[in-house]
Amino acid sequence: MTSKPPDAPGPSSIAGAPSAGAPNTTTKTLPGERDRFENLPAIEVELVHEVRRPPTVEKAWTMLEVWTQNRVYSIDLSMVCHQVVDIATQKQVTNHDLVGARLLGGQFNEDGKTHLSHPFPRPGTEAVFEQSRPGGGVVFSHSSPVTRVVLRLRQITIVTGGEQPTWDQIAKAGRTTTLPPEE
Repeated sequence: MTSKPPDAPGPSSIAGAPSAGAPNTTTKTLPGERDRFENLPAIEVELVHEVRRPPTVEKAWTMLEVWTQNRVYSIDLSMVCHQVVDIATQKQVTNHDLVGARLLGGQFNEDGKTHLSHPFPRPGTEAVFEQSRPGGGVVFSHSSPVTRVVLRLRQITIVTGGEQPTWDQIAKAGRTTTLPPEE
């Protein structure tokens, strides 16, 4: 078994490296250039606390909301847009072209440069989505400029109260067994 010498630099002892657990918030820009988004929060975090009784049927979880001036794009855990809502009417746009598209990140073009953000867009960029073409290949679509990006952190509290449910009761909701019937 080999081991490194005691004076060998480790990740937290390298000059200028962030210490373990400390977020690296360094941003790199070209000399004389400012980040046009520096006054906007890159992402907001919302804690969604759900209290419910088992069993429940799960609907698609909106992990991320991408807001533009007119629409809110709801992104699920697999980075696919599963719902688009019109902000003015607060109604779902069921036939929107980006429902079913995969979010890739954000893009902003300026003075011969392209600024990309991944995995999420940031305010001021356009959200970039990937869609499969019917004949094969993919097409990339862009939203209008993003105004907010909200990451939705989920905390679920299951209220059992009284009689404890059995696994059979919990698993029964919306599921069918693949086991042969008992004889």
